[in-house]
Amino acid sequence: MKLKNLLSGNLQIGPCILGIGTFDGVHLGHRALIEKIIAKARRCSLPAVIFTFDHSPRKFLSPEIFKGYLTTPEEKFSLLLGTGIDYVVFRPFDEVFARVSDQRFVEDIICANLDARTTFVGFNFFFGAGRSGTAERLAGLLRSNGRECDVIDPVKIDGEVVSSSIIREAVAAGDFVRANRFLGRESSFSGEVVHGDHRGREMGYPTANLQLEQSEKILPPNGVYACFADTPHGSHYAIVNVGFRPTFNRSNHLLEAHLLEFNHDLYHRTIRIRFVKRIREEKKFPDMESLCQQIRLDQAAAEMILAQPI
Repeated sequence: MKLKNLLSGNLQIGPCILGIGTFDGVHLGHRALIEKIIAKARRCSLPAVIFTFDHSPRKFLSPEIFKGYLTTPEEKFSLLLGTGIDYVVFRPFDEVFARVSDQRFVEDIICANLDARTTFVGFNFFFGAGRSGTAERLAGLLRSNGRECDVIDPVKIDGEVVSSSIIREAVAAGDFVRANRFLGRESSFSGEVVHGDHRGREMGYPTANLQLEQSEKILPPNGVYACFADTPHGSHYAIVNVGFRPTFNRSNHLLEAHLLEFNHDLYHRTIRIRFVKRIREEKKFPDMESLCQQIRLDQAAAEMILAQPI
């Protein structure tokens, strides 16, 4: 099994080449680090391993400022394994682990449990209780244990460092052109299609509805977006409304996706919405005909956007 829980017992992985991080988003900066891990592992004929957490340390330590994930833990694990890494080892982030010192982290986890010969981290890496350890500190501790450390320089786009925090800000602003450029793919939201009030079907624009109320992911501002919808029947162009449907005085937060040229039943099926570009803000229309006219304009705009090379 390529996904392993550190607490499950003898991992039987090491010796290995290791990379450590939170990896929320698995963005272009993360992928540059992973490429180096895999290249080193292949040269040394050792497994390439990622160590990460099931949930964000910030969510546990500072829930009042935790804004949400770019990728859920399940999405993150899947993306990491899809890079060609051999193993993803995770450790539940809890109160016990939050008290582990930087030295114990190196000696007990990196050296004893994982037996990492070389450890790769990003330039802004912190670890240990109270984030006391830095990348420089890690390098020193590993050297004293006869191990190597490689600190990766930041990846920049137009002079700006690629980071999860910048991508979160872009998603929260609805700027998917910027977010997707830093991610190296479209930002997405997945969920099970639920029944709505069937207003869209009555208007001639049936929608696949996903609940947003309990989501732990960063969500874009309410509005209409050009998206791709990945379904069990393939990928399709879609216009997506995120919001509360003010024309119909609804109060539940919902993602409504109208898939173009699509007529299959998706109820209780899982779909993925990949956001490409914001078209407009959500607004209240005086009547259904005005809303239908706007939807036709939104559809034309979405088709133009989605037909362009990414």
